[in-house]
This record gives sequence, C-alpha cells and structure tokens, in this order.
Amino acid sequence: MSKVYQEFPQNYSDIEKYLISAPDQIIDLFFKHEKHFFYDTCSIIHHSNASSNDFIIEFFLKHSAVIIITKTVLMELSSSTFVIDPIQIDYLRKIHENGIPILFIAEEMVMDILKDALSISNEEANVLLGYAVKEVSKFKTATYNIINTLDEGVRNRIVNRNPGSETLYEPFFKYARHQKSEGDSLAEELILISIIVLTRIPVGKYILISDDLKIRSNVISVNSYIEKHHGRKAPMQLTTSRLIYEMYKNEILTVRDDMMNILSASFHGNVKVYYIGEEDIQLVDESFGKDDLLNQMLTIPEFRIVY
Repeated sequence: MSKVYQEFPQNYSDIEKYLISAPDQIIDLFFKHEKHFFYDTCSIIHHSNASSNDFIIEFFLKHSAVIIITKTVLMELSSSTFVIDPIQIDYLRKIHENGIPILFIAEEMVMDILKDALSISNEEANVLLGYAVKEVSKFKTATYNIINTLDEGVRNRIVNRNPGSETLYEPFFKYARHQKSEGDSLAEELILISIIVLTRIPVGKYILISDDLKIRSNVISVNSYIEKHHGRKAPMQLTTSRLIYEMYKNEILTVRDDMMNILSASFHGNVKVYYIGEEDIQLVDESFGKDDLLNQMLTIPEFRIVY
C-alpha cells in the first residue's frame, strides 16, 4: 500500500513547542544566523535513531546553526500514520533545549524572507521563482511532473517572463505539496527551489543535510546555477558520512564507537561515499563496509569525504 500524506501530523501539538513558526520570529532568526541548515527527512530519522546524537547537536552549536524544517519534510515524517515518531520528537526536543532554533516554514514563506531583505516587487519575486522552478524541473523528476500538471494559467505565469504581480509562491508550493507521492524527492527539490530564491539575498550560507545521494547531481547543478546567476556557491550537501568526517576533523567526535553508532543509525549495509584520496585528482565514489570506512578516515590523513 502506498504512503499517504497530510500537511500537519495529528500529534503536532507534541512538537509545536520545539518549533518556531510565527512569521516575524522566523524572519528575525533567519537573519540573525549566517548558517542555515535545511534538514531533510531521511537525515532527521537517521540522526534521531543514533544514541550518540549529542555530538551532532554539538556540531550545530559550534556552527551557530539555525535549523530549518519545511512543511513537506514534516509531511514525510508523519506519512501514512499521520503521527511523528516519539524518537524524532525527542531529538527535536534535544536540539531545542540546547538553544538551537528550529524554524518550521511552509516553502512559500521564502517570498516573505526575500521581501524583508530586498526592495523587490511581487512581479520580480515571481520571475525569480520561475527561474528556480525551471532550473529544478529540468531534472525531469517530481518538480517536472508538477509543473506539467499545474493549472495552465498558473503554469504559464511561472514558465514565462511576464508572471504578473499576484504572488505565485503560495499556489505553486501548495499544489506541489498536494502532489507528494511515495519515493519521490519532492522535499529536497522544494528545498533547492527555496535556496535558489534565498541566495538572491547576498548574505547567509545554506547547507542541505541529506543522505539521499540520488539528488547529488541535482545539488551540483543548482550550485552551478546559483554561482552563475547569484555569484555564490550553495547549497552544500551534508551527508552523515561527511558530517562524521567534519566532526572528527574538528575534534567534536573522537571515539570510534560513537562514530560507528551514528553511522550504523544511518546505514544498514555498506556506505557509499564520494571521496578524495591521497593520489586522487577528482572525486571517487565507492562503497565501504562501515569498519573499513572508519579505518580509512582515522588512519589516512589524505582521505577526505566530500559526500
């Protein structure tokens, strides 16, 4: 039976106190923090299952992070049962109680953030959304299917350069969420669209925490687009393997058993990574057993995990 989704979990009241959802607070905290970590569904599940996740929280603290959870991610966390697992709620509680703000945003709110920072008209903001949607839809995955089933009038305004002054953000993102289906990468794609829009603002860094390597080429393509059009590099995709590597190099995570705990919570078999070794001049992708991967990282100084 296929998974089904709804916009708010039935136990939303159990997590509401750990999330910041008021628009004025979101905008205020968004601009108070330089590093914006968009948390994907798979990584929230993986990290919440790790008993050593205090080290991950320490990593966020060291980076003065603001965590962003989108409405589509929340939908995925409560798919089919319509409730969020208590393990994930407890992880969000720990993040919150350590003083790390967790912003819960509907994706269409990026327009409010954009307009708070820039003197930009609705029409200009709509054009920017159109460019972002077209960039992500070229992968011919979830966004491509959405734009091709969207109401013709709205679709024409998004894909053409004369979108008018009536905002397209709410109708596009609401429709997209209603088209969510099992196995797609909709949450990540809507995050990428949001980041393209947000990088029009000349401040802030964007990190996508995701173990979904299927979207790696999409992230690389979006990086190229943003660098060409907005003069910046974003987003960085932070996989759990790369996260462990970063925590080790920054002396946050130094005990092998704790590394294995986090790795095992995310991967049941071998771990595919993209890395650069001692004699490599370009990225190498390879699957490692978890013990072997940690051996490489702990004993070979030149071994650097990129994804």
